[in-house]
Amino acid sequence: MDRYITLIITSFLLILTGCKQEKHTPPPVERISLVVRFFDSIQNGDPEAAVRQGKNIFNLDRSQNHVSTLISIQESNETVVNAQKLLDSGKVSLALSLITNALKTYPENNVLRRSKIKLEELKNAQKYLVAMTRARTAAAMSSARETAEIGLSSNKTDKLQKFLDDYETRVQELTKLEQKKTQDSLEAASAAAEKAKAEDARREAENIRFMQEIEKMSGEGEKMRQNAGEIPFEPDNTSENK
Repeated sequence: MDRYITLIITSFLLILTGCKQEKHTPPPVERISLVVRFFDSIQNGDPEAAVRQGKNIFNLDRSQNHVSTLISIQESNETVVNAQKLLDSGKVSLALSLITNALKTYPENNVLRRSKIKLEELKNAQKYLVAMTRARTAAAMSSARETAEIGLSSNKTDKLQKFLDDYETRVQELTKLEQKKTQDSLEAASAAAEKAKAEDARREAENIRFMQEIEKMSGEGEKMRQNAGEIPFEPDNTSENK
């Protein structure tokens, strides 16, 4: 940090004093003094003074983007440090509230803006992870993973990426298992249908044979009746005996 500050001071002083020595333009002592005080305030841990002095420098020369960056850092330093302490304690909502309030004072501060985005994502992280844990199908797991990856895009770390990659491996494994179960179910259903079809055919064949037997028996009965001839008639002799 000290080296970075030294380089900035050197480059800034060169800009203020100019590169063309042949003109012998006297250096702007007031500006140089302001720059020195600005960096002294940074090194002494006085962010309020550094912000005030930095803004004065930037107003004098708006091409000094590095000064603008340092101003943002000084504006946000204490807030971000305190927010990190709350975050380390698991108090995400309080950390977010702290950053949000700081943005009301420094609405153009990019450091605070980025911090707010990160904290807003982290506030929903638990919801994303619970959804991933509760997902039971490959489709549900894939959807939950995609939501988490998008929702935590500003907090992407190697550890988070590994977790997402491992989860994707599980999604692929479950997809294959579900596909196999579906195929097995289709094959089982097809086999059951074929079995039922065969059983229906067997019953139909038995019915046909049964009807044929009935028809055969009926034909034989009729033939037996025809071959039997007339039924013998016994006269009633009761009247003759009277």
